[in-house]
Amino acid sequence: MVAAARHDAILRELELRGSLVNTGFARRLGVTSMTLRRDVEDLHRRGLLVRVHGGAVSLAVAQQQSADVAGYGPRRTRPVATIGMIVPTTEYYFPEIIRGASRAAAEANCRLVVGATNYSPDEELRQARRMLESGVDGLLITPHGALEADSSLLQVLRDARVPIVLVERDAEDRVQDLFAMVRSDHAYGAELGIRHLVALGHRRIALATRPSATASGLDEGFRRGMVAVGEDGFALRGALSDPLVGERVAVAGLGAFLDQCIEHAVTAVMLLGDADSMAFTELVLARGLRIPEDIAVVAYDDEVASLAAVPLTAVAPLKRDLGRSGVRLCFDQLRRARGDAGTVVRSVLMPELVVRESTVPQELV
Repeated sequence: MVAAARHDAILRELELRGSLVNTGFARRLGVTSMTLRRDVEDLHRRGLLVRVHGGAVSLAVAQQQSADVAGYGPRRTRPVATIGMIVPTTEYYFPEIIRGASRAAAEANCRLVVGATNYSPDEELRQARRMLESGVDGLLITPHGALEADSSLLQVLRDARVPIVLVERDAEDRVQDLFAMVRSDHAYGAELGIRHLVALGHRRIALATRPSATASGLDEGFRRGMVAVGEDGFALRGALSDPLVGERVAVAGLGAFLDQCIEHAVTAVMLLGDADSMAFTELVLARGLRIPEDIAVVAYDDEVASLAAVPLTAVAPLKRDLGRSGVRLCFDQLRRARGDAGTVVRSVLMPELVVRESTVPQELV
């Protein structure tokens, strides 16, 4: 069993039972106790559970066991509601969203249960049905893509008798008014990054993304940002492929994209995702080019962009705020009087720009 599957199994066990014992759960998974302890330690470092002697407890249980958690007031022994949360992965981007949701749930004295789908439509449908059938009082969900009008998932969510909040996803026009939603304005974020490059004097700029639900927003922001350049500008759009199983990035595709940038005298690049941005940075330096003097680089994400060989300027979606806002939207609906449908709230958060040495020399940052 691969690490991601073990992590999902651990989080699901804590979701259902609140705690686990390492030795017994290791036997259930068919792994050694040492492997399970390492998994628990990893998830503890990422803030997804709390490690205890011999096992682990969920964040909700740990908070309930604390006599006085800072900011949450005195001990409460019984949550007022259980909120489900379905995300595509617990490995990247979403841990911060989960942490924000967990904090907001604790503040509201709610229990948060989390499931990951690995971007599988079948798995997100199964988990949505399972959580709703188990009696959650509300559900936060991030589908693998935009919620489609003719999807089975939409039917399940429409039939649910609990508040539903879409997180970091939109819905097709015909159904976008059915559910509350909180998401990042990725078009604004991309435009923010491109306008930063234009203000620095760049006129030949490229954008590269893998296939992603975020890519269309970056395309829109790229177009808007390049308007400021006018007829003197040159825009290059690079399409990157997903890496092979077990690999972090598709190096060959990044190399081909760099070749295009050099061929067209591009002086600045924005890439979606820190992994691709950092790998691209390494390729640029390996070619003997300087960053930012020859090519400036902006990462769209800012998970670990500051740790690149040249610390990367990054557009940073407000991930923790997304999680907090999602839970608060859900809880606000739970507090309404029965039969009060209320207004469907659509909350859009603006990403921030963090300037580092990949666009501005260190002495000027």
